[in-house]
Amino acid sequence: MLLCSCAGNKKGADAPAAAPEDTGICKTYERGPVTVTVRTNRKEVTIAERLELTLEADAEEGQEVKLPAFGEKLEQFGIVDYRTSQPELVGKGRVRLRKSYVLEPFLSGTYKIPPMTVEFWKKGDDANPHQIETEELEVHVKSLLPEDLSNLTIADIAPPLELPRPPLRWAWGAVAVGVLVVGLLWWLLWWEHRRRRPGEIAHIPAHEIAYMELQRLVSENLIEKGEIKLFYLKISGVLRRYIENRFRLHAPERTTEEFLAELGTGEVLEGKHRTLLRTFLTHCDLVKFAEHQPSTAEIQQTFDSCKAFIAETEEPAPGSTPTHAV
Repeated sequence: MLLCSCAGNKKGADAPAAAPEDTGICKTYERGPVTVTVRTNRKEVTIAERLELTLEADAEEGQEVKLPAFGEKLEQFGIVDYRTSQPELVGKGRVRLRKSYVLEPFLSGTYKIPPMTVEFWKKGDDANPHQIETEELEVHVKSLLPEDLSNLTIADIAPPLELPRPPLRWAWGAVAVGVLVVGLLWWLLWWEHRRRRPGEIAHIPAHEIAYMELQRLVSENLIEKGEIKLFYLKISGVLRRYIENRFRLHAPERTTEEFLAELGTGEVLEGKHRTLLRTFLTHCDLVKFAEHQPSTAEIQQTFDSCKAFIAETEEPAPGSTPTHAV
């Protein structure tokens, strides 16, 4: 196990010792081709603060990695936010997976986050997974009350104050102003309702967003720069986001490869669309996992497969026939 730590500058002998900065907990575990890092942003928080927890796994390409399921081992916290990041290249031949949580403690005291288990195996050999288990993490949650409650004095409730009675003419004036304000608000709401008629709110269809993302991907010139694998990772992400928006699907616990592979064999898509998706995935897998060096024609075929899938499944606009060129 490796530990992530920071050390402050050494002060003079006569200088008062400053309270150490709380840099959180950071522990790293390595086994074979996989390195797992678990970190928190703080070692100690108050009952009114939130704790950030991140679990990362860096693996050599060709390895499948399974992070713990959503919320596993975190039942003692309230989960305020959660994010599964898309796989990213972090070095030559290495891919990073990340899960991040924003946690909220319920009570003060010491919280112990149990060990978490990360499984990994060589692609195609899921019958023999290996495991990396993290250590237990200890986080302290402080109360906002003073430690010595015996000296805590609660003041008596002050008696209510009597409001001076306004003259009758001021009361009628206040009523008149209130009527004017209500009338003005009603008129503004009516005007806003008439101004915002149905159909005036802009809506960008899923396929239009996907075509714009493909345009940006082309403009990055990744192929010319030799970033072949990064190109394939990004074009897979474009297709995933299109399918999520077009068919209103969302599976944050799935990697892009798992998400697209399940759609290629499921019943959400029609048969011809599943065939297009499988063709696209075959080209991507050859490059990302089989160390295949694609030719220019194969790269173009992958790009065309992505465009064809979008064109075949796009939601047509009423009374128009969309045409796009990328």
